[in-house]
Amino acid sequence: MDKYIIVFCEGDHDIAFLSRILFVNGFTPYNKKVKDFITPLNDLYISALKDKKIEDSKFKFQRPSIKIPYAVFEKEDRLVIFHNLGGDGNILKGQAEFIKESYLELNDEILRMTKKYKPLSYRFLYFLDADNEGVSKRLDEINTLLSLSNKLEHYSISNEDSNEFGCCVFYNSSDENEYGKLEDILLELMIPDNEKIFEGSKGFIGNNMLVDTRQRKFICTHEKEEIRGSIQFKQEKSIISIAGQLQFSGSSNSVIIANSDYIKKSDIDNNVICQNIIRMFEFNT
Repeated sequence: MDKYIIVFCEGDHDIAFLSRILFVNGFTPYNKKVKDFITPLNDLYISALKDKKIEDSKFKFQRPSIKIPYAVFEKEDRLVIFHNLGGDGNILKGQAEFIKESYLELNDEILRMTKKYKPLSYRFLYFLDADNEGVSKRLDEINTLLSLSNKLEHYSISNEDSNEFGCCVFYNSSDENEYGKLEDILLELMIPDNEKIFEGSKGFIGNNMLVDTRQRKFICTHEKEEIRGSIQFKQEKSIISIAGQLQFSGSSNSVIIANSDYIKKSDIDNNVICQNIIRMFEFNT
């Protein structure tokens, strides 16, 4: 194993989708225990786990540390390591760069001589939604963040100081402004041959829309009840969820995206966006 692809994603939906593309193209899960990971990655992750003091933790719903991989896959000489950043804001605010630096530090010459391993070759990939900003604006934001000699273009790979960088922005291919998000791509893949199911999902939502105040967090305690935060309803996410419940009752969208037969191998093989994405994980030989 001598090629390490470090992938920064907004959330678990992205990782579920990208995993489907990788599986279709011959990647398999890398299921080793942390201690059995390739040196020095094992030491990096063990150190990150040790930094999280158990005695300082609180009992609450929480995600694993973003410094710990969310999922890992392998193919031949490649290891693909996914980090879940929990939102594009966290990518653009520099949390991805903090993780990136921890990988780059492993190429310290003294550390390599001590641990006896060769310099590591990295490819850092950034995946995020265009939202209402558009692909060009998102690329500008990533380029500002990275300050590379050669600016990144959509789906392309750029070299910088013996490492490589790439960026993919999810958007609605039918939107002339290139606005949109991952769910637009998912629905493009899922709807063909399943039109009746997805029309039914959309119809159910249209017939049962709740007022704005019921689309926000409802906090209920013994002292009071109150509505907090921003609107949480996202129509495309809800359409996928409703259709997915016909197959996987009670499952989250990430489980539906990862396992549903609404997306088949042929769908991925014949989709231009999926093919552009898989090329970001390939190397010229």
